[in-house]
Amino acid sequence: MLLKNNISKASLNIQKSIAIAGSVFIVLGVSCGAFFRYVLGISFHGLEELLVIASFWLYFSGASYASYKNKHIRAEVFSIYCTQPTLRHLVAIFASLITTSLSILYSFWGWEFLIWSIDAGGQTTRLQIPLAIGHSAVFFGFSLMSCYFLLELLQKAKEFYYLKK
Repeated sequence: MLLKNNISKASLNIQKSIAIAGSVFIVLGVSCGAFFRYVLGISFHGLEELLVIASFWLYFSGASYASYKNKHIRAEVFSIYCTQPTLRHLVAIFASLITTSLSILYSFWGWEFLIWSIDAGGQTTRLQIPLAIGHSAVFFGFSLMSCYFLLELLQKAKEFYYLKK
């Protein structure tokens, strides 16, 4: 159990670090790019390529972290108006099942996208950075989201089980 908690904490710290580093890099990159281009009249070619990669990693690490914290976007109008706890729990389990299933599907597609990207050998135009570096963020993010959504589904099923007892 201790190992699981340490791995989970390390994973969350990595996700937070990637999101923070991505945010700082994007803000500084855009600011420096604008300063160099409009104030100094110098254009740093290839900066946009780095910013796109950072954006991919920022978005998907932030999305997976939000999924862990249960702060992801959801539509829960039904739970507000439903007064029956059993029905509310069943709908929550069904919604969680759909979310988990779609996330697993997207993880599979993310894996196929990554493999295709590696096989195609695409590179950015200016800096020749492999496109797979940015594309790997899709697989990374959806895989973590799938794990978190699966844990959420199991937790809701467990709550329902104890509600019925």
